[in-house]
Amino acid sequence: MRSVDIMEEISKSYLELLANRQGYFNFNGRDYGTDLMIRKAHFHVLRKRYLTTGRAIDFQVKSILEKNITYAPSTINFYLEVKNFNDLVDRKREKGALIPLILIVFILPDSEDEWVTVTPEKLIVKKCAYWFKLDVENPEYSENKTKVVVRIPKVNIVDLKLFDRLFDEL
Repeated sequence: MRSVDIMEEISKSYLELLANRQGYFNFNGRDYGTDLMIRKAHFHVLRKRYLTTGRAIDFQVKSILEKNITYAPSTINFYLEVKNFNDLVDRKREKGALIPLILIVFILPDSEDEWVTVTPEKLIVKKCAYWFKLDVENPEYSENKTKVVVRIPKVNIVDLKLFDRLFDEL
């Protein structure tokens, strides 16, 4: 398996792990510009069983080595392929779209040996991830030929509370 494929799988697994820890799960399907579809399950007291809610969020996941990220004082700057940026624009512009599409950028250490460490006491996945969504009501398609700079606020770090926050906005 190529390093880029391993990076992508580690990134998706990391996000799925965080989501699972908070009671969300990945609803697997075809990848048409979406890497994860996260849904919430809740316990129905009267029926004594878990049911899925009618809400979901799609995630486009990108992995990158730390040396390839540009840091600014309050943002990380990620060079996203134009086709992927325009996927975000399409979803935002889609009339009546009920499921948002969020970009997750997972930053891995430059050395593959540091990506995942397992000991009897710990599972360590390095380094971190940030999330980004288009907030402009009618965003424009990029006319760039290859890549678009996406400026992600450093406060948009992916943590255990991310999924609750995003689902509360739905």
